[in-house]
Amino acid sequence: MKNIAVVFGGYSSEYEVSVKSGKFIYDNLKDNSDWNVYEVCISKNKKTVKFKERIFNLDYENFSFNIDNEIIKPDAVFNIIHGDPGENGVLAKILERNNIPQTGCNNYVSQLTFNKKKYIEFVEKLNIPCSKQVLIKKKDNINISKILETIIIPCIVKPNNGGSSIGVSKVNYVDELENKIKIAFKEGDEVLIENFLDGQEVSVGVINRNDKRIILPITEIISENELFDYNAKYLGESQEITPGNISDQAKELIHEYINTIYDNIELDGITRSEFIIVNQIPYILETNTIPGFTKQSIVPQQIKEQGLSIKEIIINQINSIL
Repeated sequence: MKNIAVVFGGYSSEYEVSVKSGKFIYDNLKDNSDWNVYEVCISKNKKTVKFKERIFNLDYENFSFNIDNEIIKPDAVFNIIHGDPGENGVLAKILERNNIPQTGCNNYVSQLTFNKKKYIEFVEKLNIPCSKQVLIKKKDNINISKILETIIIPCIVKPNNGGSSIGVSKVNYVDELENKIKIAFKEGDEVLIENFLDGQEVSVGVINRNDKRIILPITEIISENELFDYNAKYLGESQEITPGNISDQAKELIHEYINTIYDNIELDGITRSEFIIVNQIPYILETNTIPGFTKQSIVPQQIKEQGLSIKEIIINQINSIL
């Protein structure tokens, strides 16, 4: 029997979302007769393993646990922690040190994609359109005049490291900017300010299945709010249309950009990239290497629209690393 760990939770504001994703993944793996499947919850206060309704402590640095005097180290990990430490490469580094394969990207790629500024600088070099950005750090003074040398109002303010649109806001007036920056700083030590793109927001998932890259049907997002924020993503305050009403030209460019990124960096597992389409040109916002994965999440919707089995895709992610 192989030992499979589904790891969820984390230290960020995305904890609850990750717990829901972890439950969904676990429910799709637990009946596999070839595997023992463990639920591993990582939080600020504790690190535990649940197996057959019993709870055990996780030795995090060695990524092992003791069950009835037997030390168990997973044969594979399904990493579904959104944010720190799952999506930023910290967990990947621990697993790599312990020779435990995990779903998704390696430590280096995870660090790069999680840092929005560095990732956008990377894709810009690939001639993929992006919005203008300014990065500021918490230790620096907030110099509005300096920011406005590059950024025009309206603009978007968001944590440089983070997801689920937590701490993200739109600034419509200059006198709002400093307060919005302070809100974003509650989520981390770096804040990204970028020009607002007024266009069609879309999201596209990519999966690896049997060593084949599959770009899933593109979802069009129509938010009831100014942005596709946390409430729009998780509290039903948006329409997610799959496949979206997207022009052939924009669709072809999105596919071209996705393939270019994948050909130049070792993205793996399941990813989701966000774009804003302006005058038929898609501008990339970010790529999530551990996207939300509940029944209502965008990528499972796209997998279903593609005509594939969500359960089979989840199982395939583990089989591909064993």
